[in-house]
Amino acid sequence: MAARDRGASVVLIDRGLEEAGDPVAGRLARASLLASAARAHAVRNAHSVGIDRAEPKPNFRIISELAAAQAAAVSPRASPERLAALGITHIEGEPIFSARNALSIGEVRVQARHYVLATGARAVVPDIVGLDQIPYFTPDSILTNIRKLTHLVVIGGDATALELAQAYRRLGSAVTLVPHGPLLAGFDRELVNILVGALRDEGVAILEDADVATILPRNQGTGIALRHADGSAENLDVSHVLVALGRQPDLDAPWLTQLNLRRDSVRPERLRLNEYGQTTNARISAIGGAAGEDRPQAAARQADIVLDRILLGRADRFDAASVPSVVATEPTFAQVGQLEPSRHLRAGQTILRSGLAENDGARARGEASGMAKLIVGRQGEIRGGTAIGPAAGEVAAMVALAMASKTPAADLAGLALPPASPAAVLADLGRQARALRPLSLWTKRRMDLRRLLP
Repeated sequence: MAARDRGASVVLIDRGLEEAGDPVAGRLARASLLASAARAHAVRNAHSVGIDRAEPKPNFRIISELAAAQAAAVSPRASPERLAALGITHIEGEPIFSARNALSIGEVRVQARHYVLATGARAVVPDIVGLDQIPYFTPDSILTNIRKLTHLVVIGGDATALELAQAYRRLGSAVTLVPHGPLLAGFDRELVNILVGALRDEGVAILEDADVATILPRNQGTGIALRHADGSAENLDVSHVLVALGRQPDLDAPWLTQLNLRRDSVRPERLRLNEYGQTTNARISAIGGAAGEDRPQAAARQADIVLDRILLGRADRFDAASVPSVVATEPTFAQVGQLEPSRHLRAGQTILRSGLAENDGARARGEASGMAKLIVGRQGEIRGGTAIGPAAGEVAAMVALAMASKTPAADLAGLALPPASPAAVLADLGRQARALRPLSLWTKRRMDLRRLLP
C-alpha cells in the first residue's frame, strides 16, 4: 500500500498461507489477551483505591474468542477487494524465480525492477531433549488456548515471554519463567531489574540462573529438569510449556539460493543485508521478519527506507536503536537510542533521572513507582532515553521524535503537558537539562542590561 501511495506499480504475491508471525493479527490478538489479564489484575487489586476486593473468574474460551475477533477485525484492511480498489495486483500462489529478475506463479510471469521479501519470522524452537514429545505452545499458538493453564513454564526471556508470563499469572495460572540467557537482552539493566521485581511481586517465579535441560513427558502433566548455573539440578512439575525464545526469518523457500542471497556470517539464520535493507542481490530487499526485525514499528520504518531508495533514490540508513522498543507489561517498559553504559559514560555525556513519585496522575492511580532517564550529550543533544511505568511507550515515542528533530534536551522543559500526565516526566528532565546548561556571556550581559533599564 505504501508503494502504491508513492505511485509505483505493485504486485503482491500471496503465498496462500498464513505468514509466520503475522504482525497485525498476531499483535492485536496478543494485545487483547493482555487487556483481559490487566482487567483481571485490576479487579483483584481494586482494594488499593478503595474498592472491595474480588477474585476474578476468567473464561478462557471467551478470552480466546475476543482475541480472535480482534485479529479478524483488521482482515478487511488487506482483503483482495481492497487491494484491487487501490490498484494493487494481487496474485495467490507459490512464487518460483525463473531468473534473477523474474518469477512465475503458476502460468503468470512477473518481471519487476525490484522485489521485497516480507515473508515473516517463525518462532524459534530450541533443541531440548523431550520437547518434541509434548504439545508445547509458541507465542502464536497460545493465543488460541481455551483452557486454564494450571502451571505454565515459559522458556525465554524476551519481551513477548515476559508479557505472556505476566498475563497468565494474572489470569490465575502459576507461572515459572526460565529465560535461557539474559532477561531482555539489549535493554537498560537498571530498569530491567525494576520490571523483574514487579513481576516477582505479582507471583511470577523467575529463575534467571537456570536452563531447561530435559522435558519429561508424563501421563499427567509434564516434568521439567532444570540445570542451574552452579551445576545443581532441580525438577518441576508443570501442566504446560510455552517456548518464547524469539523468532527467526522464514527463509526456507528453495529459490533463495537461486537468487544468490547470501547468509549473514555472524547470524546464518538471517540474510546478509546492508544498512539500506538490500540483500546480496541488488534487485531484492527484505523487511520485517524476513530481515530479522520483529517489531512492527521498525518494520514500517524499514519499508519506508526501502521504498524511498528504490523509488526516489534516497539513501537513508536503518538505525534499529532509533526506533522505540516497548515491553507491554505492567509497568510498561520502553527505550530508544543509546543505553546507559554498564561502566561509564562517554566524554561529556550526562544521565538525567526523574521518578514518577512526584507525578500527580501517577500518584493518584497508585502507579508512582516508575522512572524515566535521558542520556544527554556534550552539546545538550538527546542520545537516548528509557522509561518504566504508565505511558512509558508514549514517553519513548516523544524522545524518539525529539532525537529525530534534533531537539535539545533543555527544550523539553517547555512541553505544555498537563501535570497529571505521566509523560510530564519529560518536562522535569528538560528542566534538569536546562539547569546544567550555563548561560552564555551574551545572555548574562543582556540580563544585566535589562536590570538597569527603568
